[in-house]
Formats: sequence, structure tokens, C-alpha cells
Amino acid sequence: MTIPREDQKYVRAILKAFYGQDVSEGIQINDRTVDLIGQMLEKAYSCTELIELVPRPIAPIGARPGVKWALKQIRKTGKKLLSNPSAQVSLTCKKAIAFSFRGRLEMAGS
Repeated sequence: MTIPREDQKYVRAILKAFYGQDVSEGIQINDRTVDLIGQMLEKAYSCTELIELVPRPIAPIGARPGVKWALKQIRKTGKKLLSNPSAQVSLTCKKAIAFSFRGRLEMAGS
């Protein structure tokens, strides 16, 4: 299947977001690379949702947060679960996914 020019632009934008300009320009866009990028996005979405559920501690390291802090985190997390999650990809997720897919993308796009 030939990937339309407009879609190729989107593919390049995603590759650039994950790998930077140099790598994104070196990968040929074809059915295999599009499939791999789809898999990357699926992992990124699910990972980001899970990362966003993890409360960020505000107490000093080694100190145990109290019940008020826990309730605050529960409220924040509960609200996120009841509303739409953010569309942003967690940097932690992005790095792990980019690392695990880079070799396959380069092989598929060569």
C-alpha cells in the first residue's frame, strides 16, 4: 500500500518526536514502519495512562506522607480516571518505547 503524502508527514512528526530529526529522516515510510509506529503509539498511550496514575510524593525523601496527602492524591487520581486522560506521552514511556522499537523501525524502513 502506498502511504499518502499527508500521512507520511504525520509519520515523520511522530518519528521526530521519539527519535529526533536525524533518525526520522533516515527511516523510509512503508507499511511495516507504519505498523510499528501504530504499535509504539498503542504502548505510549497505555503507559502514559498508567504513569499518570502514580502519585507524585511531596514529602521529603524518607518521610511518610500523611492521610491528608493520600486523600489529595486519591482525589486527583480519581478525577483523572473519571475524565479523559491527557494526550501527552510521559517522557519515561517515550524513552522506553523509543529504545525498544528503534532497531525494528530501522530494519523495516531500510
